[in-house]
Amino acid sequence: MNIIERGKAFVESLRALAARPAWDWQRCPSCGNTLTIKNGSYTRRPWFLSGRQCVRVQRHWCQACAKSYSEQSALLVRGSWYSREVRRSAVDHWPHGRMSLRRTAECMRSWLGRQERWRLGRPLDAAPDGAPCHLAASTLQRWLDQAGVVAQASVPGPWQGIAQSEELGTAGLWARLRYASGVAAGR
Repeated sequence: MNIIERGKAFVESLRALAARPAWDWQRCPSCGNTLTIKNGSYTRRPWFLSGRQCVRVQRHWCQACAKSYSEQSALLVRGSWYSREVRRSAVDHWPHGRMSLRRTAECMRSWLGRQERWRLGRPLDAAPDGAPCHLAASTLQRWLDQAGVVAQASVPGPWQGIAQSEELGTAGLWARLRYASGVAAGR
């Protein structure tokens, strides 16, 4: 399975998770038993591209194995202050915007919290209520490191079967690599 097929499989797993009805959460992920009861809930306040939102997460308790579990969402990353769309946007914005991690984090912080540079372009908007966004460059670096670890742990040959463009991007300059007989021989 190459990297493109793995990406498609990941998107399909998110779609399946998003389409999962509430009744399916009655099945315990540990033992598979359906003798479960609702066991309260908790509130998370992750950052989305539209700002900070309150999200209620339902908890369940399995009577058979006496374990508790919570419902999952395709929008949220477990244990993160930022939603999946914010992570993806920041990771995509870094190479495509050709900016440093610090500048990328600054732009994302401005968009999410309607603060800093956002306020320069929209001085007539009311001040945002609530706490400001504190996305740091080190957080973005950690997300990139996690993506690299996952990519390295993937199956061998993730690029097999994918056509190459014969272009290489280096420090914002594009160089065309040609493996003609004269160029490859060093002439």
